[in-house]
Amino acid sequence: MKFQRPEFLLLIPVLIAAVVLYISKRKRSSVGLGYIRFYEMATPAYLKYLLKVPEALLYTVLIISILSSAELSLSSKYREVYLPGIDIMIALDISRSMAAEDFAPRNRFEVARKVIEEFISKREADRIGLVAFAGAPLLICPLTLDRNFLLGSLRELKIGEIEDGTALGLAIAEAVTDLQESRAARVMILLTDGVNNKGEISPLDAASFARKAGVKIYAIGVGRRGVAKIPIEVGIGVRYIEKRVSIDEEVLTRIAELTGGRYFRAEDPRGLKEIFREIDKMEKRKARIKISSTYRPVYNQLNFFILLVLFVWLAIKAGFPEVP
Repeated sequence: MKFQRPEFLLLIPVLIAAVVLYISKRKRSSVGLGYIRFYEMATPAYLKYLLKVPEALLYTVLIISILSSAELSLSSKYREVYLPGIDIMIALDISRSMAAEDFAPRNRFEVARKVIEEFISKREADRIGLVAFAGAPLLICPLTLDRNFLLGSLRELKIGEIEDGTALGLAIAEAVTDLQESRAARVMILLTDGVNNKGEISPLDAASFARKAGVKIYAIGVGRRGVAKIPIEVGIGVRYIEKRVSIDEEVLTRIAELTGGRYFRAEDPRGLKEIFREIDKMEKRKARIKISSTYRPVYNQLNFFILLVLFVWLAIKAGFPEVP
């Protein structure tokens, strides 16, 4: 609460002193003492307390009048919670090589999708978006706090929805474009198992674009070293071909360094989980809480209450005899 004219509050101790002095003087009065004792003995207990109400109401009116004169204002407090403020775009490779089954018992893509789901579920306060890419990028979900929509979009994603290939430069450019309007900290997680072979934008040019936009890139290369088996549908069956794992670690490392991020290599599901845990720890922001107050005057309400109390006081005084 706040008072616009606090000097009127000095009347409260004066009023209290006057009331105490009045009650003390009345009790010491030898003239009325015998009558008061006789009256108290002859009056039922509940009626004695009821007859004290008018006097209490009068004191209440005096106190409220002082508060009204001091122009009492009450505050409406509200709390604004500023969320950690990190916007994260995840660029996920869905080229056919992501079906390689070197991340047993599942393939690279299924493991990556599961780990990303867990990561998204932990980042409740951040906006997260999703770009899928192969020979071209595709914005699957813009930056959002809607976890259900984001996770639903991720779960529906499949290998082969986009022409095959690996367009790293275009994927970075697409993700950065969606992050450009953000006023929060900007982070991109690029997950791939290949070498850039599609698109008119080179990965390093796209990384320079990201750096100018203030986007930090964490690049993750997935796949065991050596040869991996990739399933290929043949008629109604599936056959496997062996393909050497080719990840352009030099370019991915350069992309991360240019933007102030870091490059990671995941060779198994556990390694990929650890990478996302580490990114989760590195990209933390403490929530800031700001408490604001607005004040509204209530002396008009106090004046109305004074009138109401006075009416009650008059009604009680009219209905009972005058008693000391």
